[in-house]
Amino acid sequence: MSIAVVTTDNRIDEAVEALRFLSDKNRLRILSALTRAETCVCDLIDELALPQPLVSYHLGKLRRAELVRARRDAQWVYYSIDPDAWDRFLAPVAGLLGISALPAEAGFGASHRCDFVPPDPGRGACSCASNDCD
Repeated sequence: MSIAVVTTDNRIDEAVEALRFLSDKNRLRILSALTRAETCVCDLIDELALPQPLVSYHLGKLRRAELVRARRDAQWVYYSIDPDAWDRFLAPVAGLLGISALPAEAGFGASHRCDFVPPDPGRGACSCASNDCD
């Protein structure tokens, strides 16, 4: 077996693992939202019409995979895609998917939307001041 074939096989294996991780519908929906703009968890809940615990579960998986990072601004928690991790994670399949650079609105620290939205404690949206809601 030549070195080129081994390299290709390794890249295919990496692509398969990336695609397996992305194959969860909710995780993919969250990532899709985050590729457009840095987003508060409350907006993810609203946009995806998912309960807060399910959004938090998938955000936890994305954070452990180091694809998503979070920042706290007062009581709001904003999520964004880590562009370097995103590029490394998707590099094996980027050519197949035609992935381009993330827009500036998706950057870490780009959003403050929740400053203008009242908290909704009944839904768990934009209402906590501790890390237990991310």
